[in-house]
Amino acid sequence: MDKVKIQGLTLYSLIGVYDFERLQKQRVTADLVMYTDLSKAGLSDDVGDTLDYGKVAQRMVDIADASSFKLLEALANAMVISIFDEFPVEKLRLSLYKPDILDNADNVGISITRERPHSCM
Repeated sequence: MDKVKIQGLTLYSLIGVYDFERLQKQRVTADLVMYTDLSKAGLSDDVGDTLDYGKVAQRMVDIADASSFKLLEALANAMVISIFDEFPVEKLRLSLYKPDILDNADNVGISITRERPHSCM
C-alpha cells in the first residue's frame, strides 16, 4: 500500500484538562501517514486521481480550530472519522503533539493507527 505523509502540521486548538489550558488555543502539531493506492495518479499525472494532501491538511486545521476537546485522543478521533468520511484513505497513523505544555520536555503526544471501517466504502 502506498503512503501520503504530512509532517509537522501546525494546528491551534482549545485542548486540555486543566483550567490554564482552557484559557486560549494551544499549538498542536500533527504527523499523518495515510495509506492509499497511488497507482492511478502515477499513470495519469492528474491531481484528481490522488489524495489531495492540501485538502486533508486544511480539514485538520478546521477541525482543530473548531474543537474544544479535553484530550488529544478525542481530537485525534474526530480527525480520523473526518478523514475516512471525506478522503480515499484505507489506513492511517495520526500523531498529535502538544510541544509547549511541559517545560522540561520537547514534546508530549499520542499516536493512533486506524483502518477504514468496511461500512465507510
